[in-house]
Amino acid sequence: MKKQTLNEEFKRMQKLAGIITESEYKKLTENQASDLINDGVVLYVSDDSKLAPGFIKSKNIGFIVYDTSVKIIQSPLWMLTGTLAKNQKVAQIFNDNYGVIDPNYISKLFTSPNNWKAITNKDELNDFMSKYSKIYLINHNGDSSELKESLNEVFNPFLDTEEGGYMRAYIDDVVEDNMGEPESLDLEYRSDFDIAFDLALTKLKKDQPELDFEAIKANKESFF
Repeated sequence: MKKQTLNEEFKRMQKLAGIITESEYKKLTENQASDLINDGVVLYVSDDSKLAPGFIKSKNIGFIVYDTSVKIIQSPLWMLTGTLAKNQKVAQIFNDNYGVIDPNYISKLFTSPNNWKAITNKDELNDFMSKYSKIYLINHNGDSSELKESLNEVFNPFLDTEEGGYMRAYIDDVVEDNMGEPESLDLEYRSDFDIAFDLALTKLKKDQPELDFEAIKANKESFF
């Protein structure tokens, strides 16, 4: 388990270093979900349109939840009892993406059976994964220390444009400039990302005023 996590982090670092491309990284993370299907594991899928509709604005984020011991479609008791919803790492996923929200919203998403669909084949998986800007793959077997969290981004072609390339570099520069400072920034946290994005955007406007900044703002989530 630990070795697999380290391998995934190594692949992620390769992507950031330019050793492997975004599309190659996407394929590697897609394979993780595909391997579960190959092993006969049932995947339960949902999305944030079911997260407190009318109160929380959807960001086109999908969720895949699984337990490697569940290989027959059934009511996932580890979700229905609320164990997963109460896990702090799971709560952090939602707080990072939507700000601090009512825990009851998270609990209702996970414990309402109608919010989840079971999928058991690759065609269903591929169809699901093609629909969202982000997908969280969450494993839970009742022990919170065993929960695995793995982000699979459906990469936006915008990241390969001139605007996307500049903005990615400027965000990274902002973070690097803040290293060692009392208020250093960690892009794993939504609040820090928002600060870094705004600082980078201001600097980029000054240095490269000819760029399409409306497009950059419209694709903000691609950088998170």
